[in-house]
Amino acid sequence: MLTLVLTFRLQNGKTFRLSIPDPKSNLTAQEVENVMNLIIQKNIFSVSAPIVEKVSARIIDRNVNQLIG
Repeated sequence: MLTLVLTFRLQNGKTFRLSIPDPKSNLTAQEVENVMNLIIQKNIFSVSAPIVEKVSARIIDRNVNQLIG
C-alpha cells in the first residue's frame, strides 16, 4: 500500500503531517510542490497554528502480512 505523506511546519514550530492513501502512480514532485504551496497559501486546514513552510513530501510503500485474523 502506497501513502503520500506531506509534512509542514507550523508557525509555533510544531509539524503537521497529511497522509493521502493510494496516490496516483505518475505523481510528480512538481505536482506535489504545487499542492503544498496551495495548502499554505489558502490555509485550508484548521490546526493549532498557521502552516508556514513545507518540510517534506514522500511516498511510503508498506506491505502488511496478516498472520492471524
